Amino acid sequence: MGEREAYPAGVPCWVETLQRDPRASLDFYGPLFGWEFVGPAPMPGQLPGEYFVARVQGRDVAGLGSLPDLGGPPVPSWNTYIRVDYVEEAVERAGAAGAGLLVGPLDALPAGRLAVLVDPVGAVVCLWEPRGREGAQLINEPGTWAMSAGTPPTATAPRPSTVRCSAGSRRRSVRPRRR
Repeated sequence: MGEREAYPAGVPCWVETLQRDPRASLDFYGPLFGWEFVGPAPMPGQLPGEYFVARVQGRDVAGLGSLPDLGGPPVPSWNTYIRVDYVEEAVERAGAAGAGLLVGPLDALPAGRLAVLVDPVGAVVCLWEPRGREGAQLINEPGTWAMSAGTPPTATAPRPSTVRCSAGSRRRSVRPRRR
Protein backbone atom coordinates (compact mmCIF):
# COMPACT_ATOMS: atom_id res chain seq x y z
CA MET A 1 0.00 0.00 0.00
CA GLY A 2 1.19 3.57 -0.70
CA GLU A 3 0.97 4.94 2.85
CA ARG A 4 3.52 7.64 3.66
CA GLU A 5 4.44 9.21 6.97
CA ALA A 6 7.45 11.25 5.82
CA TYR A 7 9.29 12.48 2.74
CA PRO A 8 13.01 13.23 2.41
CA ALA A 9 14.09 16.65 1.19
CA GLY A 10 13.96 16.94 -2.60
CA VAL A 11 10.99 14.58 -3.06
CA PRO A 12 7.54 15.68 -4.30
CA CYS A 13 5.22 15.43 -1.32
CA TRP A 14 1.90 17.21 -1.98
CA VAL A 15 -0.42 18.29 -4.78
CA GLU A 16 -3.18 20.84 -4.77
CA THR A 17 -5.49 22.54 -7.18
CA LEU A 18 -6.36 26.21 -6.86
CA GLN A 19 -9.69 27.15 -8.39
CA ARG A 20 -11.88 30.24 -8.84
CA ASP A 21 -14.79 28.34 -7.25
CA PRO A 22 -13.35 25.73 -4.90
CA ARG A 23 -16.78 24.53 -3.76
CA ALA A 24 -17.77 23.70 -7.35
CA SER A 25 -14.47 21.84 -7.67
CA LEU A 26 -15.37 19.74 -4.62
CA ASP A 27 -18.44 18.57 -6.53
CA PHE A 28 -16.26 17.58 -9.50
CA TYR A 29 -13.21 15.97 -7.86
CA GLY A 30 -15.07 14.29 -5.00
CA PRO A 31 -17.10 11.91 -7.20
CA LEU A 32 -14.33 11.59 -9.82
CA PHE A 33 -11.73 10.25 -7.39
CA GLY A 34 -13.88 9.16 -4.45
CA TRP A 35 -12.54 11.99 -2.31
CA GLU A 36 -14.04 13.17 0.95
CA PHE A 37 -13.06 16.63 2.14
CA VAL A 38 -12.01 18.17 5.42
CA GLY A 39 -12.44 21.90 5.82
CA PRO A 40 -12.66 24.59 4.92
CA ALA A 41 -9.67 26.19 6.58
CA PRO A 42 -8.28 29.63 5.76
CA MET A 43 -5.87 29.97 2.86
CA PRO A 44 -2.23 30.24 3.97
CA GLY A 45 -0.57 33.57 4.61
CA GLN A 46 -3.86 35.40 5.10
CA LEU A 47 -4.70 35.08 1.40
CA PRO A 48 -8.45 35.41 0.83
CA GLY A 49 -10.50 32.27 0.35
CA GLU A 50 -10.70 28.78 1.74
CA TYR A 51 -8.73 25.53 1.60
CA PHE A 52 -9.94 21.93 1.75
CA VAL A 53 -7.98 18.70 2.21
CA ALA A 54 -9.06 15.72 0.11
CA ARG A 55 -9.01 12.34 1.81
CA VAL A 56 -9.14 8.71 0.74
CA GLN A 57 -9.52 6.00 3.38
CA GLY A 58 -9.22 8.73 6.01
CA ARG A 59 -5.75 9.74 4.76
CA ASP A 60 -4.78 13.15 3.32
CA VAL A 61 -4.17 12.92 -0.44
CA ALA A 62 -4.44 16.44 -1.97
CA GLY A 63 -5.49 20.03 -1.38
CA LEU A 64 -8.15 22.15 -3.05
CA GLY A 65 -8.25 25.89 -2.47
CA SER A 66 -9.23 29.33 -3.65
CA LEU A 67 -7.24 30.78 -6.50
CA PRO A 68 -5.42 33.85 -5.14
CA ASP A 69 -5.36 37.12 -7.06
CA LEU A 70 -1.68 37.66 -7.81
CA GLY A 71 -2.22 40.48 -10.28
CA GLY A 72 -2.40 38.39 -13.44
CA PRO A 73 -5.24 36.57 -15.12
CA PRO A 74 -6.66 33.94 -12.76
CA VAL A 75 -5.69 30.56 -14.21
CA PRO A 76 -6.80 27.48 -12.25
CA SER A 77 -3.87 25.17 -11.75
CA TRP A 78 -2.50 22.02 -10.19
CA ASN A 79 0.61 22.55 -8.09
CA THR A 80 3.18 20.01 -6.93
CA TYR A 81 5.16 20.71 -3.75
CA ILE A 82 8.75 19.57 -3.22
CA ARG A 83 9.77 18.77 0.36
CA VAL A 84 12.57 20.97 1.71
CA ASP A 85 14.18 21.19 5.13
CA TYR A 86 14.01 24.99 5.34
CA VAL A 87 11.96 27.10 2.92
CA GLU A 88 14.02 30.26 3.38
CA GLU A 89 17.28 28.46 2.58
CA ALA A 90 15.75 26.76 -0.47
CA VAL A 91 14.39 30.11 -1.74
CA GLU A 92 17.81 31.67 -1.31
CA ARG A 93 19.54 28.84 -3.23
CA ALA A 94 16.90 28.97 -5.98
CA GLY A 95 17.26 32.76 -6.27
CA ALA A 96 21.02 32.40 -6.64
CA ALA A 97 20.35 29.92 -9.47
CA GLY A 98 18.06 32.40 -11.28
CA ALA A 99 14.58 31.62 -9.88
CA GLY A 100 12.01 34.28 -9.10
CA LEU A 101 9.80 34.30 -6.02
CA LEU A 102 6.04 34.33 -6.75
CA VAL A 103 4.62 33.71 -3.25
CA GLY A 104 6.09 33.49 0.25
CA PRO A 105 7.77 32.21 2.12
CA LEU A 106 4.67 32.07 4.26
CA ASP A 107 3.06 29.99 6.96
CA ALA A 108 0.30 27.49 6.26
CA LEU A 109 -0.10 26.67 9.94
CA PRO A 110 -0.32 24.27 11.54
CA ALA A 111 0.60 22.19 8.47
CA GLY A 112 3.85 23.85 7.41
CA ARG A 113 5.55 26.61 5.50
CA LEU A 114 5.63 27.20 1.75
CA ALA A 115 6.99 29.24 -1.12
CA VAL A 116 6.18 29.32 -4.84
CA LEU A 117 9.00 29.94 -7.29
CA VAL A 118 9.33 30.37 -11.04
CA ASP A 119 12.46 28.93 -12.62
CA PRO A 120 14.54 30.82 -15.22
CA VAL A 121 12.45 29.44 -18.14
CA GLY A 122 9.07 30.09 -16.52
CA ALA A 123 8.06 26.78 -14.91
CA VAL A 124 6.49 27.05 -11.47
CA VAL A 125 7.78 24.99 -8.54
CA CYS A 126 6.34 24.94 -5.02
CA LEU A 127 8.36 24.27 -1.88
CA TRP A 128 7.06 22.67 1.33
CA GLU A 129 8.64 22.74 4.80
CA PRO A 130 6.51 20.43 6.92
CA ARG A 131 5.38 21.06 10.44
CA GLY A 132 2.06 19.29 11.10
CA ARG A 133 1.69 17.75 7.61
CA GLU A 134 4.58 15.98 5.88
CA GLY A 135 2.61 15.65 2.66
CA ALA A 136 0.21 13.17 1.11
CA GLN A 137 -0.40 10.27 3.46
CA LEU A 138 -1.55 7.90 0.72
CA ILE A 139 -0.14 7.78 -2.83
CA ASN A 140 -0.19 5.44 -5.86
CA GLU A 141 -3.53 3.95 -4.85
CA PRO A 142 -6.97 4.34 -6.47
CA GLY A 143 -8.10 7.96 -6.08
CA THR A 144 -4.66 9.21 -5.03
CA TRP A 145 -1.77 11.11 -6.61
CA ALA A 146 0.52 9.03 -8.79
CA MET A 147 2.63 11.56 -10.72
CA SER A 148 2.94 15.19 -11.79
CA ALA A 149 4.27 16.67 -15.01
CA GLY A 150 4.45 20.17 -16.39
CA THR A 151 5.92 22.18 -19.20
CA PRO A 152 7.09 25.79 -19.11
CA PRO A 153 4.94 28.41 -20.81
CA THR A 154 5.57 29.64 -24.31
CA ALA A 155 5.02 33.12 -25.59
CA THR A 156 1.51 32.17 -26.73
CA ALA A 157 0.29 29.49 -24.33
CA PRO A 158 -0.13 29.18 -20.56
CA ARG A 159 1.76 26.50 -18.66
CA PRO A 160 -0.12 23.21 -18.96
CA SER A 161 0.19 20.80 -16.08
CA THR A 162 -0.84 17.26 -15.41
CA VAL A 163 -1.51 15.55 -12.13
CA ARG A 164 -2.30 11.89 -12.43
CA CYS A 165 -4.60 10.30 -9.91
CA SER A 166 -5.72 6.75 -9.99
CA ALA A 167 -9.50 6.49 -10.44
CA GLY A 168 -10.68 2.97 -9.85
CA SER A 169 -8.24 0.60 -11.46
CA ARG A 170 -7.18 2.98 -14.27
CA ARG A 171 -5.07 6.11 -14.08
CA ARG A 172 -6.61 9.21 -15.59
CA SER A 173 -4.90 12.39 -16.60
CA VAL A 174 -6.51 15.54 -15.25
CA ARG A 175 -5.66 18.67 -17.23
CA PRO A 176 -7.06 22.12 -16.62
CA ARG A 177 -9.24 23.19 -19.55
CA ARG A 178 -7.93 26.18 -21.46
CA ARG A 179 -10.33 29.05 -21.87
